[in-house]
Amino acid sequence: MKKKVLKIYSIIIFLFIILIIYIDYKQINYKDILSHYNDLVITNKETSLYKKEKNTYKKIGNVSMGIKFVLNREKIDYRNKFFQTNIDSNKYYIYYEDVKKTNNNIKTDNRYKKYILFNENVITKKKFKLYDKDNNKIFEINKSLSFPIIIKETDKYGIEFDSQLLYINKEDVDKIIKNKNTEILNTNHVGVLNYHFFWDDNNENKDVCNQIICHSKKQFKEHLNLIKEMNLLTLTMKELEMYIDGKIQLPPSIVITIDDGWRAQLGIDLLNEYQMYGTLFLITGSYNPEGYKSKYVEIHSHTNKLHNPGLCPGGQGSGIKCLKEDIILEDLKESREKLYGSTVFCYPFYEYNDYAVSLVQQAGFKMAFAGENNINNNYIVVGSDKYRLPRYVINTNTTINDLIKYFQ
Repeated sequence: MKKKVLKIYSIIIFLFIILIIYIDYKQINYKDILSHYNDLVITNKETSLYKKEKNTYKKIGNVSMGIKFVLNREKIDYRNKFFQTNIDSNKYYIYYEDVKKTNNNIKTDNRYKKYILFNENVITKKKFKLYDKDNNKIFEINKSLSFPIIIKETDKYGIEFDSQLLYINKEDVDKIIKNKNTEILNTNHVGVLNYHFFWDDNNENKDVCNQIICHSKKQFKEHLNLIKEMNLLTLTMKELEMYIDGKIQLPPSIVITIDDGWRAQLGIDLLNEYQMYGTLFLITGSYNPEGYKSKYVEIHSHTNKLHNPGLCPGGQGSGIKCLKEDIILEDLKESREKLYGSTVFCYPFYEYNDYAVSLVQQAGFKMAFAGENNINNNYIVVGSDKYRLPRYVINTNTTINDLIKYFQ
């Protein structure tokens, strides 16, 4: 009799469980949940981020409106209506109604992955915010975390979170600790190559460009191939400035510059082909910047109309050394305006003096380049004078061996 009663009770309990599961199932609107799901979603409002602890979703912070996420396809919690994101190794969740589908790709700049980590970590306060490079708030996290430092700015640190470079203000940092993030050392110097004019030896006669600072297509390609073989990182001007200021650490790196603007297009085309960064210092009074636009080559000032010899005593007579202050400042102002506010400058004929340096600073430039004949040390190091930056001038006869010696 007891066995029979026990069996009946077991059947009743089993049926009750089935009923609960059925009711729970009916309450889950799978179609509605899946209408919000996609491999890539975007937040439709400023909303909460969650972490899962013992099957309970605990709010851990906020995420701004319009932020895109990659979702984990295999981790949809239909009962609690949460999606698992790929943020920080799948540790964060978001409520399904707070996102919508998007097919627009996430545009991420992974350039920071080329930099060398500092062997230091930021330990955040128990509540902190993360911003993008344009100072837009992306995340607010309510938990102290540790991040290796990628960039050291004056008032913030660059770190990696959600597979992107984000910034934390120093006011949200509790402390900095030593940490073994890498064994790779910061390069102890950066070289700067200076080219001028290019000619295509496949289609042109050398007479079209017969100066000592003319470069054949073959020569430039050999140089670019060497840079590629040596795995040198080609830098932007912003990266070089950050290196000088000690804000980033770099692997072996090089800066490629082209002067003037005459016969520059072939050099630009080859930098685009090799996907290497470079800088064109343009005489804006002679050449229109609009004709040199490039994904990989930025354009900066080589004066507007001061690239003329014989204007001042000594050397080739660069006018920036002695002309009246108002003439020089007006020229530099016009050049900057044509270049949409350029802050990088190149002295005509590599010539400068303290007077020229002071006016370049006054005009709003943050860095200025000369050439090898002006400076004993041909490399840039952390702490270099940013208004007297040296370059290695390449001429027609510069060989691969010459370049290898310079790189070494």
